[in-house]
Formats: sequence, C-alpha cells, structure tokens
Amino acid sequence: MKIKQMVEENNRLRAQLTTENEEYFGNMVSYLRSSRIAQGKAEELLLETAQHLLEAQQHGKTAREVFGEDPEQYFQELVENLPKQGIGEKLSYYVMVPWIALTWMFAMHALFGFISIVFGASAGLFNRISLFSVLMLVFASIAVIELVLRILKRESVKKDGKGYAFNLKIAAIYAGYMLAMILSAIYLHDKLPVFEVAPWVSLLLFAAGLAGQKFIFLRDH
Repeated sequence: MKIKQMVEENNRLRAQLTTENEEYFGNMVSYLRSSRIAQGKAEELLLETAQHLLEAQQHGKTAREVFGEDPEQYFQELVENLPKQGIGEKLSYYVMVPWIALTWMFAMHALFGFISIVFGASAGLFNRISLFSVLMLVFASIAVIELVLRILKRESVKKDGKGYAFNLKIAAIYAGYMLAMILSAIYLHDKLPVFEVAPWVSLLLFAAGLAGQKFIFLRDH
C-alpha cells in the first residue's frame, strides 16, 4: 500500500474512534510524523495501531488501557524501534521546504508585478530579486518548519503544567537564530547581487515550482 493510501485509510479509521481514543491516537500521529523516522514505516505502524485500537474499542477498551497511561514513554519506544530517515529522505525534506517557499515567493512577484503593469506602473520592486532575499527565505523556511515540528512533538506528550522550560529553551534558540539572520542582513544586504526578473519569468518559475512539488516531492510512494 502506498503512503498516500495508508494516510487516507488512517483518517478513515480515525473517524470511527471515540473522542478519548481519537485524542490519544492523534497525539501519536503528531509525535511520529514530527520525528526523524522513515515516513513509510511510520504510516505502516499508524495504520496497524488504528486497526488494533478500533478492534479494542469494539470490545469496550480505551487507548490508555491498550497502550498504557504514559503516552510519552510509549511513543518514544515506538520511535526507537523504527528505522530512521535515510539520507535521500532527509535531503528531499530539506530541499522540499525551501522549494515550496521559493515557489510562492515567485508567485507573489508575478502577481504584484502584473498588477503594477495593469495599472500602468512599472513592475519596479517586483521586477528585482536579490540573492540575499532568496538565501534568507531558504534558511527562514527551514527554521520555521523545524520549530513547528518541535512544538507539535512536544505538545503531543506534554502533561499539564509541564513543558514551560522546554518552550523557553526553544524560544531562546530561535531568537538567537533570528538575531544571526538580522546581523547577516545588515552585513550582506548590499554585498550580494540583485537580479532583474520580469513578472512573466516569475510566473514561469512559479509554474515550474508547482510541477516540481507534484512530480518530485509529492508523488505517490
């Protein structure tokens, strides 16, 4: 079964769970999908778990009775026994994130560039793209996604009243990262080249970016 099919089947089974069981299973989904494990193996395990949980539910059992009262320990044990992402899967992930960000950057340049032309003005700002802006978008997009994944993983196992120190630590790390980006902006802004990119070229790059997302990164496995 392909990954897309497993995800669809997981969603179908998940809709049949009780509120309590769905919450437990939903936390497991968030934890596994935000961990650095092979996507195919994670979806296989989630599908098996959903089937097992639904069968247990039909016999009057809850997820906590089946898998234990400590979801954090249970999820960690699952991750430890699953294969990690291979180099190819990691590389694909770190290319896909900035690829999507750049695709929509070109979409905005094309849109506002054509709007400026329609109203009789020069494309101006939307006719120029600096190498610095491209590099900043690449690093910022990866940082944002990493932050979101960390938060999702933490929230899926956080107990009441805990997790505050962790959030402060993560906030400090990303504040330092953003400070480094700002300092880099001050130093590099006028030192990297700026390219003239007509709105129609931005539109073509946007179309190529969408095609890449569909046929390279989001193709069925």
